Amino acid sequence: MIIRTSRIGVLGLAATAMLVGGGAAEAGILAASSGGAIPAFTGTQFFDDDFFGFTVSADVDYAVFAPGTFPFADPSGGSHYVYAYQIDNLDTDIVQFTVGVDGDETLGSIGSIADGGSNSPTAVLYVGAGPTSAAWDFSGFASGQTSDVLFFTSAEAPELDSATVSAAWANSHDLPSPSPEPATLGLVALGVLSCLGRRRK
Repeated sequence: MIIRTSRIGVLGLAATAMLVGGGAAEAGILAASSGGAIPAFTGTQFFDDDFFGFTVSADVDYAVFAPGTFPFADPSGGSHYVYAYQIDNLDTDIVQFTVGVDGDETLGSIGSIADGGSNSPTAVLYVGAGPTSAAWDFSGFASGQTSDVLFFTSAEAPELDSATVSAAWANSHDLPSPSPEPATLGLVALGVLSCLGRRRK
């Protein structure tokens, strides 16, 4: 099993790759291994849309694992929640999958875990200032193929945020993503109230 990871660093993004264990896994390993995930944040979402013949159609299995419960080699060493996704392409070539983040969470590794016979991303990275999304880029991800298990880690527990599958067209639905710490939300609220107070003066 191959785990590919990236981590946000103080100076930017750094990528690493390591070989863990051996042998190829069966296709669809996320759904088969999600029994220990948080039930309210486990399932499958159908992404499907058509715009004048430009289409996208895919099932995305998703599961969020509490710290220390990820069933594969844990990229956070058991210290973070693991947000995992696996795409089953039902139509035209998929070029990207993104999951929105709020920009103020504690994010860790981002990467993929090879699933035998699956399609591996060509790039895994956090995107935008903050960042604003986790992204996995693909090439040649054709109909009938399944992606690697795509993951990122965070110290924060899950909420729902917009995720997008992009092929010839794109479709978005809410999938699990980290929720900012309550203390962070409190600071944001104080900042808004402060600005409103200044306007009134």
